[in-house]
Amino acid sequence: MLAIIDYRAPKSVINSLSNYVNDILLFKSEDITYNSISGHPDIFIYQDKLNLIIAPNSPTTLFDFLNKHKVNYQIGNSNVGNQLKDSVQYNCLSNENYIIHKSGFTDKQVLEANIEKEFLNIPQAYTRCSLTHLKDKFFITSDKGIEKELTLCGFNVFFFAPDEIKIVDHKNGFIGGTNGIKNNKIFFMGSVTKHKDGEELFKYLEQLKFEIINLGNDFLYDGGGLFFV
Repeated sequence: MLAIIDYRAPKSVINSLSNYVNDILLFKSEDITYNSISGHPDIFIYQDKLNLIIAPNSPTTLFDFLNKHKVNYQIGNSNVGNQLKDSVQYNCLSNENYIIHKSGFTDKQVLEANIEKEFLNIPQAYTRCSLTHLKDKFFITSDKGIEKELTLCGFNVFFFAPDEIKIVDHKNGFIGGTNGIKNNKIFFMGSVTKHKDGEELFKYLEQLKFEIINLGNDFLYDGGGLFFV
């Protein structure tokens, strides 16, 4: 198993992650998008169970890493840039029946890969940053607008306050950017239980039969998610 993680993630987190994977790419971009998200994989990568779609202007280190390990991927249509609209095209997620994003902001290749699914329009274009799909109809979000929309659609949504989630250049990060899931394991960049909602989230995840792996002992770090390939 391989992992892609923000190069600015705490060293303790990266060291802990190395115990679970065969190789790690410390993701970094320069002069492409905002500094705060320049090391965030979820700005450049869309992933679901069948697809891995990469922004064409992603750093060469990402392509080299995937090619080295013979990972199959597709090239998206949209370049990542320095404006809101061109920094969110890949920052969406999907489950078996829905693709979830803000309408008008999604890369064409991502839409084509999910053409048979219903598009669920939500108010937050940084969707994957703000939302984690656990399984079936179960989600975690740190965005009240997303919580409202998904609850109206009949999903079970755990709200995790963004307070105390660390991120570069901003006061608070978002829960979707703090974690990654592989099989029945959910990995967090930091410790869930440091947060005021942590104990309740821990119980929620245990009820869903997840193994919770805290990769550090400090507050959660929003690094644009952990991608396992």
